[in-house]
This record gives sequence, structure tokens and C-alpha cells, in this order.
Amino acid sequence: MKFLMPHSVPLSSSSLVSIIFIAVLTLASISIANKFPYIMQHDRSHLAKALAPKYPEAGLPSPKGPTILDPNLKAELVFRGLRYPTSMAFLGPNDIVVTEKDAGTVRRVVNGTELQQSLLNVSVATYAHRGMLGIAVAPLTTATSSTNHGNRNTTTYVFLYYTQAQTHTGDDVTEGKQPLGNRLYRYELINNNKLVNPKLLLDLPATPGAIGDGGKVIVGPDNNVYVTIGDVGINGHSTKAQNIQNGSEPDGTSGITQG
Repeated sequence: MKFLMPHSVPLSSSSLVSIIFIAVLTLASISIANKFPYIMQHDRSHLAKALAPKYPEAGLPSPKGPTILDPNLKAELVFRGLRYPTSMAFLGPNDIVVTEKDAGTVRRVVNGTELQQSLLNVSVATYAHRGMLGIAVAPLTTATSSTNHGNRNTTTYVFLYYTQAQTHTGDDVTEGKQPLGNRLYRYELINNNKLVNPKLLLDLPATPGAIGDGGKVIVGPDNNVYVTIGDVGINGHSTKAQNIQNGSEPDGTSGITQG
């Protein structure tokens, strides 16, 4: 009786590449599963968002909520349902205005209830870090004429920082149009339900990149408005504002700007 010995079959170069590629994908999946077990077991859409180039800053929520180390503090859910909120400010106790990045809207939440209509809706560029980014509130009290018996009026100014689109929201994504700029506007709040009379205070660069657009806005004790901005793109602006000795002159990016 003869026994046929098994013989090896030589692999082609394309087959070898395929095997290596599958092995790399398998190891990558195992690594992700170990690092993010929650998303692998539950809602995997978070993984796609975290890895998508449009959301390089996306983080993963904790399944147990925030971790608080100070026993004197507690976290309380005020409102659920905002779409990509980026910043917030207070008009008064339990009266919050919130910006929504990709919608270009300013929402108002009073005592845990959202007003049906937004205070404002503008056209914003939305790729990566672009969008409706920052908000600050400052009441201004002025004296009226003597005919009103010396009464004083209070005008509430709302400062908004956003990446303004050329035509409509998201046209930098859908049509490849470059945004008009990262701009700081001052609005007036009227009737407690609408922002009107926009006044352009600062017009900062929004190119060549789409990350590092900044967005934090604050009214200082000197009543000046300050806004932060990054370098607007990886290696987008290499200026002396970043302490680059041979960089170009500052162009409004990579710093804190006063409005």
C-alpha cells in the first residue's frame, strides 16, 4: 500500500498579499475591540463617526456618564436632543442659549424646555471643525432721554463666532465652495425670541485647512470681546504668532483676538 504524501502548493504573490491584508485587518479589529469594548458590543455607529475624516475630534461617550471625583458635585441632565452642540451661554438662571455646529442654529433652553423656534439660523460651512462655533452674552444698560423720565433700557448683545458659508449651509462639503471666513458677529436679542441686527466685528481666515478654527468667545471684565482661533489646518498657517522664527507675519490665526 502506498501512502501519498501531501505536498505544498506555492502561493502566488497576490494570494500572499491578500492573506497579509486580512491578518492586518483582523489584528486591527482585535485592537479596537480591546480599546473600545463598549462600541463593539453596542452601537457601532460611534466607531464610524470617530474614525470619519469629517469628525477627527469626535469622542466616545461613557456608558456610565461623567466621572465626578468631588463628592460635593453632581451631574444633572438639563436637556436632551441638541444636534452637535458646540458652546453655550446663560441669559439668566435656568435660561441657556446653545450653538449647534452643523445646523448653524442658536437654540434656547428655559427651565429644561427648548423653545420651538431657534433664535437664529445662518448659513455655515460644516466640514471638519467649521460651523457655528462660539457664543457669549453681554447685557448693556443705557440711559434713555429725559422724555422717558430718566429710565434706563437694557439691550442684550449676543456675540457669535462661526464659519460663514458662501451660499448655504454645508456648501463647502456638497459643492467644494470655500467659506467666506471665520467671523465674529454681534446680534441683539429682541422679544426674548429672536437675534437681529448683525454687526460684523472680526473677519478671520477660514482656509487653507478645515481644522483648528477655534471658537471660544468670552466678554472680559474690560467689556471687550475675545475669541480664540487655531492655525486653520494642519500646517496651514506657520506664522510668528506660533513662535516660528522664520514664519510669515501674523494673519489673525493661532491666537486670541480682541473684538
